[in-house]
Amino acid sequence: LLQYQLSPAEVVKEVRWKAEAMALAVVNHLESAGIFAVELFVDNNDNVWLNETAPRVHNSGHDTIEGNFSSQYDMVWRIILGLPLGNTKKISQTALVNLIGNSDGVIDENDPALNEILKIENAFVHLYGKKENRPGRKMGHVTLLGDDRSTLVYLANKVRHIWENGGAIND
Repeated sequence: LLQYQLSPAEVVKEVRWKAEAMALAVVNHLESAGIFAVELFVDNNDNVWLNETAPRVHNSGHDTIEGNFSSQYDMVWRIILGLPLGNTKKISQTALVNLIGNSDGVIDENDPALNEILKIENAFVHLYGKKENRPGRKMGHVTLLGDDRSTLVYLANKVRHIWENGGAIND
């Protein structure tokens, strides 16, 4: 289960070309209109591997809500309405941290971990409204915006630590 992702990915152009070619081949093979998530992994030998596809908006693109001029949600509406596609350029680098269920009970606005996470500048919390919080269940995500990749990695790990420890922080 994905702990966090960074966008844009830092890959050499040859790997980017492989990834683009694979994603296009997969989507063209599916012969369907709409928006597709094509989730890929790159191994230590620069091989590109297909992980999953989804003919819809997908958690892999949730960072586009704050991080891009047109989010994946904007794009699907444009497709449905027959409008021109929007600007896909990034506004900022992003880190997306999944909030994985870690206990029983309900997550609400009084959750100490969420209150601590919201103190982080340029952190955006998205809860999925799931009634049951159980270990291993994806309950939401946090998008972090920033210009410095190492700071984003630090903040992503900080968010994970806060979440996993119920709001306790030790910097």
